[in-house]
Amino acid sequence: MFQIGFLEILIIFILGLIIIGPKRLPEVIKTLIKFYKRIESKLGAFKKDIEKDIGTDELKKDVFNELRMEELENNKDSKND
Repeated sequence: MFQIGFLEILIIFILGLIIIGPKRLPEVIKTLIKFYKRIESKLGAFKKDIEKDIGTDELKKDVFNELRMEELENNKDSKND
C-alpha cells in the first residue's frame, strides 16, 4: 500500500524514540498496528460488499468472454487469409 523505504522507517523510528520515549514506543507501535489491521479489514469488507452489490464477478466473466471471442475471431480471420 505505502512505499516507504528503509531511510523513512529509520527516521520515523528515531522521531518516535525522541517524541514518545523508549519505554512507551513498543506499546504505541502495537496499538498502531492493531488500528491499521482493523481499518484494513473494515476496508476489505467494504470493498467486498461493493463488489458484490455491483456484480463485479459477472462483469469480469463478461469481459473475459468478450476478449476470448475476439481472440477466436482473430484466429479464424488469420487462418482464412
